[in-house]
Amino acid sequence: MNGTATDLELIQRVKAGEHEPFDELMTRYNRKIYHVIYTLTRNHADAQDLVQETFIRAYTNIRRFDEQYRFYTWLYRIAVNLSFTFLKRRKLAPVSIEPNDPEAGETELPDNRGVTFAEHSDQRRNVERALALLPAEQRLAITLRTYDGLSYAEIAEVMHTSIGTVMSRLSRARDKLRELLQGYLRGEA
Repeated sequence: MNGTATDLELIQRVKAGEHEPFDELMTRYNRKIYHVIYTLTRNHADAQDLVQETFIRAYTNIRRFDEQYRFYTWLYRIAVNLSFTFLKRRKLAPVSIEPNDPEAGETELPDNRGVTFAEHSDQRRNVERALALLPAEQRLAITLRTYDGLSYAEIAEVMHTSIGTVMSRLSRARDKLRELLQGYLRGEA
């Protein structure tokens, strides 16, 4: 596999009975799917299990994938649905953030020239703490927009909601994050 095939080409090959092209799709999206699930569950082991379940569901239902849509939004929707079902079953509420998960990869933050590693780590930890305090749907919306770069329409598709609702959730999430992060800067948290 040369890695230059489009998602649609790979999906068509999987639908035709080939198994290997799905491995390429998993490689392309594993890290992003893990990140969105981890953002919701805040637990590495649970996130890994849900990533596996997401790809199993996607593979077993690939024939039902409508090729007029983007594969990654369909995959995100599966991951989000599984995560929310998991959270409801476990009745988990957002709790204090776990230390950074080394297997989750780096969260990209703006380039802060002149900021020491310790200061950068504190900033990142504060952002992650603040994110963990948001309601799950706001946390998901801000993650999909900020970290994964999805458009409002794509987020609406993933979250099964309207663009207006996405915009509202993002606005509330940004306001709450601003409030929480100002508290961290003043040492109130």
